[in-house]
Amino acid sequence: MTHSRYVFVLLVGVAFFSLSSGAHADDEYVKKAKSWRAQDFDRTLPDQPIEGWLRSNIPAPYAVVWGEHITDCGEGTGTAVDKERDMPLCAEVELKDGPRVRGYLALFVGTQKRGLLKDGSELYFGYLEHRGTKNYFKRLRDVLKIK
Repeated sequence: MTHSRYVFVLLVGVAFFSLSSGAHADDEYVKKAKSWRAQDFDRTLPDQPIEGWLRSNIPAPYAVVWGEHITDCGEGTGTAVDKERDMPLCAEVELKDGPRVRGYLALFVGTQKRGLLKDGSELYFGYLEHRGTKNYFKRLRDVLKIK
């Protein structure tokens, strides 16, 4: 094998393992966020697991479906500027009515450079289309206003 082919194979292997470990870290962040309490995302909410709180307070018939990976909260631009920023990290929750997504919650859980930040976690963005009205949420407790 020539030197350039060897270097190429080595770089592909490093990239593969880097991507694999990054996805694993994302999964760990989602798992950790799911273990937090509702109160961690909004101090006015009860000291109850966030998953249970969402299931209890999202109106029927919506299912609460957690995303498998941490995202950049929709802030990524795909440009080199993103590499310089301390991009936010969000756990995503889809609110589904059967197969249709009717709502979405982006739960801020940290930043790329600082990692998970339980202190300071909050609702980054959210909405729910319910009975013909699109309701936007500024705080997680706004979910309670939907009847």
